[in-house]
Amino acid sequence: MDTKPPPQSLSELLTSHPPIYIPPTHGFSPMARAVWSGAITFGLVNIPIKVYGATEEKDLRFTTLHATCKTPLKRPYMCPTCNVPVESKEMVKGYEYGKGNYVLLSEEEMDAVEVETSKAVSVLGFVDVDEIGPLFYEKSYFLGPEETSVKPFELLRQALVRTDKVAVAQATLWKKEHLVALRPIGSGLVLTVLFYENEVKGPPEIPMTRPVVIADEELELATKLISELTMEFGPAKYKDRYREALLNMIEAKVAGKEVEVPPKVEVAPTQDLMAALRASLEAAKKA
Repeated sequence: MDTKPPPQSLSELLTSHPPIYIPPTHGFSPMARAVWSGAITFGLVNIPIKVYGATEEKDLRFTTLHATCKTPLKRPYMCPTCNVPVESKEMVKGYEYGKGNYVLLSEEEMDAVEVETSKAVSVLGFVDVDEIGPLFYEKSYFLGPEETSVKPFELLRQALVRTDKVAVAQATLWKKEHLVALRPIGSGLVLTVLFYENEVKGPPEIPMTRPVVIADEELELATKLISELTMEFGPAKYKDRYREALLNMIEAKVAGKEVEVPPKVEVAPTQDLMAALRASLEAAKKA
């Protein structure tokens, strides 16, 4: 009897014959709440999907209080012309098309703006994984199939893995048409909202008070330092140290303890670049 275990790695799964279908684990709980639903379309293929949040902010949120009585403050919108607070029912949306001139749009009018991709993630084509620069990535979401589209969803995922491609598509999410990328990550598909070209800024100008000359020895030391510090990226190794320190401070204040604020340490710019590189390299070797 053949007891050979089934293929486990992604490459084994994709090269085994006949193709093996394994229901994907998409990285979210079955009870996760979808934030959008529609369909991936490319050619004549239509794959109903749901979109789930892939990240969440862990920033601590603070309430603004009145310093005198410690009461949470409310922030009413004030009309500087009428000098009165304005409630939400009295607010309208206006687009300033000239100095002080606004065209008004109601919520109903904005909702009525329909584009071709209103309920579809319309694939425009496929590009190599490294063609989309990191500046274009904005925010990512997990994609999950509907019950009726599990197989075509998995087929698209495996095809993207095999070809090492990313699908470029357009989708109208939350009243705005976005450029998006569909990428296979692990056993799931991820939709990443992309910035449009006119939303990405160019780099700042580098102050050039004099010509910059990089000596061969400096470059060699810098590349050696990079080699010594090269590692595998493991996100679990890193913690938000500022958040943890802030929580510790809050817990200490809740317990009635006095919190000392340490003096700020000023970091001076490197004067002797070669000496700094050599010292850094020695420290990296000892670590």
